[in-house]
Amino acid sequence: MPGELTYRPVGVEVAAFIADLHTANFPQEPLDPVLVGRWLSDPMREWERFQVELDGGPVGYAFTAHFPWDRVGARHATVFADLLLDRRHAELLKAVYEFADGRARASGAAATRTYIFESDLVAHRVTTELGFRPDRRERYWELDLRANASRLRELAGRSRSRMREQGVEILTFAADPDPDRHAKTYATSTEGELDVPRTGEHVPDSMEKFLDWLGSPGIHEDRVWIARDADRVVGLSALSYPPVRGIVNTDWTTVARSHRGRGVARALKLETVLQAIDLGVDRVRTDNDSANAPILHINAEMGYTNVFDRLWLLKL
Repeated sequence: MPGELTYRPVGVEVAAFIADLHTANFPQEPLDPVLVGRWLSDPMREWERFQVELDGGPVGYAFTAHFPWDRVGARHATVFADLLLDRRHAELLKAVYEFADGRARASGAAATRTYIFESDLVAHRVTTELGFRPDRRERYWELDLRANASRLRELAGRSRSRMREQGVEILTFAADPDPDRHAKTYATSTEGELDVPRTGEHVPDSMEKFLDWLGSPGIHEDRVWIARDADRVVGLSALSYPPVRGIVNTDWTTVARSHRGRGVARALKLETVLQAIDLGVDRVRTDNDSANAPILHINAEMGYTNVFDRLWLLKL
């Protein structure tokens, strides 16, 4: 090696570097620097962030993140590591992953997780050598809005009729006059979070975090769709619109347990994509755990096609 890797603690100001690095390495998933900055400052998790340097210059990153240990029983931490494309050799990347994993273990983690593209042979080799094993599969889907526009409008018409028959109103968050809509939507969102397939424990978002999400540069209250049944908010779905670069994608869709199986999620998702068509968007992405059968079924019905998979890896 031309020199030794060093790890310099950094803050969220490294977001643009991370977004550019990832976009160059994986152009199929361009990242927005503004949204990466918000992700890196997530107040629900405890972070360690390092910029990896070689010969005095930045060549990569190593992060760890976990929920506060006093809020979970199982101590799982997530590690993130990568290098610039011209430095992305197995020997160097392995050292960066080892560093990140070591920092997570030193913080008290009993298990560590990371995720890689299934097609990323370098990261697959490195993580396997370090003892990470496949745990879950995240499927990424893309919907061609131009090719499917007429069919999506037809499906939306059917969903609107079905919702009217059930007395469920579909509208944007911004259009809802209920002064308690924030608390009601938060309650449904929190219930949905708990049912997302995952390994390890989850700490639901606080009300403050939910309100922060609503204020994200990628989220717009007039593009967040909710479902109301009388006085209750029983579902929501929103697309995230990257302010700098990237592909418009489903940020969150959930339905109250009491209203699942009634077509509410389908109705909400259809409204989000029809709105995207009207805004001139040509395609949208979504991702779901491969064990989330109901959402995968809706994706297929709407015309989404699988573009790539990511693997969640676990090291005990």
